[in-house]
Amino acid sequence: MPQAAQKDKNKHQVRTEETQAKILDAAEGVFSEKGFEKTQLEEIASRAGFTRGAIYAHYATKEDLFLALIDQRVLGKLSVMRHAIESESEIAKRPGVFRQFLAAQAADQAWGILMLEFKLYSLRRPESREKLTHLFDQIGATYGREFIELVFGSALTQKQRAAAERRLSILGATISAANLESHFRPKILSPHQLQAVLDELYDALIHA
Repeated sequence: MPQAAQKDKNKHQVRTEETQAKILDAAEGVFSEKGFEKTQLEEIASRAGFTRGAIYAHYATKEDLFLALIDQRVLGKLSVMRHAIESESEIAKRPGVFRQFLAAQAADQAWGILMLEFKLYSLRRPESREKLTHLFDQIGATYGREFIELVFGSALTQKQRAAAERRLSILGATISAANLESHFRPKILSPHQLQAVLDELYDALIHA
């Protein structure tokens, strides 16, 4: 964190952010290992070096903690991806940079399965579903249009931009589903074969 920004915060704010960072780091590890539903807050607290009460001081429920983790991961990945894309001065080559980023996401099978689990969990619980939808809507409203223009250029029409947003959404969902299927059909969906199929889907959806 820049020193100027650090100075604008009091000790309590800095300590709160440091505590939340430790909790989220521990949560990511435990959730990835055990899944969402089997994870207990006591396990996360123990790994982070805090009590369960300390978790509740920052996150009202396990769901809220997981949503905060999603937010942190998405924003972190968007920052890394933005830097990589902006480093490519030729707009025509930026979709290729984005393809490389997606390949890295496809390789992160543990997180992809975890997200699928939480989506299915939320689907059957209206309040949880609303929270997750709201989070995705917030991220999309803040970064969606900017990101699409960053990758594909600002000359897109409104119709083209909407189509790109739909295709990117489908592509992300397809990556998660493909990762899950690869666990059940490893003979035809090895990591190499899975990446080849995802490349074909990318070409079909993005360059259609």
